[in-house]
Amino acid sequence: MDDTARRAIDRALMPLVVSTAAWGVVDAHWLPGPEGTPVVWLRTRTEIERVALEAQPWVEAQVRVILTRLSVDYPLVARTRFEITSLERQGNLFGDGLPA
Repeated sequence: MDDTARRAIDRALMPLVVSTAAWGVVDAHWLPGPEGTPVVWLRTRTEIERVALEAQPWVEAQVRVILTRLSVDYPLVARTRFEITSLERQGNLFGDGLPA
């Protein structure tokens, strides 16, 4: 993946958060997966919000449309994975509960 693609994915994160904020999304980030293919992470505040968002059939399409609109090449968009996590889940993982 080249720097142009990385910057395009970076630019897509804020629109992803804004477009899913009503569902509890508070931030997003991405990391390269095992083969260098991007994995986009959306993070909600609570587990209830995460479960509700994961159940929505449009979420994956929303991620792909925003990536495409912000100039990520379609072959890369088609291979991009996405995940949803929550602050609550991460707090429980590290044993410190919800952040203040």
